[in-house]
Amino acid sequence: MSAPLLEHASYGHLLPSAHGLLKAHTDQTKAHLLATGAAMAAFAKRFGGNEQTWRVAGMLHDLDWDHLDKDAEEHCGKTLEQLLSTIDAPAELLGDIRAHYATKYGAQYPLDSMLRKTLYCVDELTGFIIAVALVRPSKSLRDTEVKSVMKKLKDKAFAAQVDRAQIRACEELLEMPLDAFVGVTLNAMKEVADQLGL
Repeated sequence: MSAPLLEHASYGHLLPSAHGLLKAHTDQTKAHLLATGAAMAAFAKRFGGNEQTWRVAGMLHDLDWDHLDKDAEEHCGKTLEQLLSTIDAPAELLGDIRAHYATKYGAQYPLDSMLRKTLYCVDELTGFIIAVALVRPSKSLRDTEVKSVMKKLKDKAFAAQVDRAQIRACEELLEMPLDAFVGVTLNAMKEVADQLGL
């Protein structure tokens, strides 16, 4: 059995441009994007991918969200293409981002690389962990623990909009137990807690 494809292309050189795009185009989603970028870099290290490429994909995967006023139909569409064209992003970056929106773009951009599989699973988790941190007395990631996140995942009323199945897909897609997946993500987010304001 051959090793899984890690990523379709390397575009880590776009990291400074990615930071520029976040500064110019994100407000409400900025913490989520920085958190997802940090988590993606941590998983790249674990799986042997290009850390900067994976970080860029994580940072830019919801770049268009604030522009669209939460219009899920338009997410990852023309607005995203236009924003990415300003930094001469390769087609593979758009493909990697569209793959995480599997219900809409799954047929055209399948989860066929470790980068895409990881982004699909981690996207919902980083937002969920931020929600868990915000209900703690400290409102901080520093004292948020894996067991707290696991407990909240079981509470379907908490952050009810979060797709738990997408997070749990890590067990099949990444062959990683859920608690280990949460642990890597949480630790990565703690490392950038100051940037996240958490």
